[in-house]
Amino acid sequence: MSNIIEQLTLTSHFLNIVVGLLLFIFGVTGNFLTIYIFTRATFRNAPSVRYLLAGSVASLIQLFQTLLPRILGDGFGIPIINSSTLQCQIRITIASVATLCSISFPCWASFDHFISTSSNAAIRHYWTSKKLIYRAILITVIFWLIVFLPVNMVSRAVGESCIGNNIILSSVYSYGIIPLTYSILPIIAIIYFNRGIVRHLKQSRIVGYNQTRNRLVKQVRRMLIPQLMIIIISGIPFSINTIYSISTSSIHKDPLRLAIESLILQLVRLLFYLNYVCSFYIYILMSSEIRQEFKKIFCKQNLILPQNSTVNASRIIPIKT
Repeated sequence: MSNIIEQLTLTSHFLNIVVGLLLFIFGVTGNFLTIYIFTRATFRNAPSVRYLLAGSVASLIQLFQTLLPRILGDGFGIPIINSSTLQCQIRITIASVATLCSISFPCWASFDHFISTSSNAAIRHYWTSKKLIYRAILITVIFWLIVFLPVNMVSRAVGESCIGNNIILSSVYSYGIIPLTYSILPIIAIIYFNRGIVRHLKQSRIVGYNQTRNRLVKQVRRMLIPQLMIIIISGIPFSINTIYSISTSSIHKDPLRLAIESLILQLVRLLFYLNYVCSFYIYILMSSEIRQEFKKIFCKQNLILPQNSTVNASRIIPIKT
């Protein structure tokens, strides 16, 4: 029995160090590349890019705020988090807001593309204006801060962990808010807006646009699958594990069960971080415009573009969850 427990503990430790470090390196690199490429002249005027940039910033905060401390603390035994309750509350608040913003902003980008393909010019002009986009980003940050502030304020530091001490609030968030915000609502939003984009493109009556329209419809459909897969792989296991943890918190568990649950928790956490790691790599695989820009920057390929040209906003497809 002790050998099994030791093997499970070592496996969990190995995953935290090796897989955690790989996710951190690829995530930080990908998000910085996203910011660098999307702030170039080719893309910066596309409205949805602002949402994706905000999402990359939120993902970087999430990776440095939660994944890095876990790698250093659980993996290498370097505690960078003290037992201060105030620090615990600040840290968990920042992590909660960054997590939900990173999920929300790509949904906003999907909404932007949905509106950008609408035949109503007035709607397009209003909902894709810079002022409204910046307002939407700010309101999103404030909204998630308000939503998660109550449960974060009743959390207390226990060692290097933050534990909620209000069973009612913890149950409401674990059984309701977390499953809704981490998986169910993003899946619904991504499917609805992408289906709307396809519908708008099919309804377009611009002369000579049929070939381009058909290509964009295929691109949207092709990119819907990885978007949904990332949400499903990262969000649903995390939601299920959260519900399981709160529902079994009062049950006595033997060392073997604790070791098994610790390993499963480690796997669930690593899968959860895919949400903050994969965006750039999906962008570059699925978007020819981003691949061209990437090659132009890093492969020294001089692409000739018409003067003052920019990428059509409707062709930058939002990803993630």
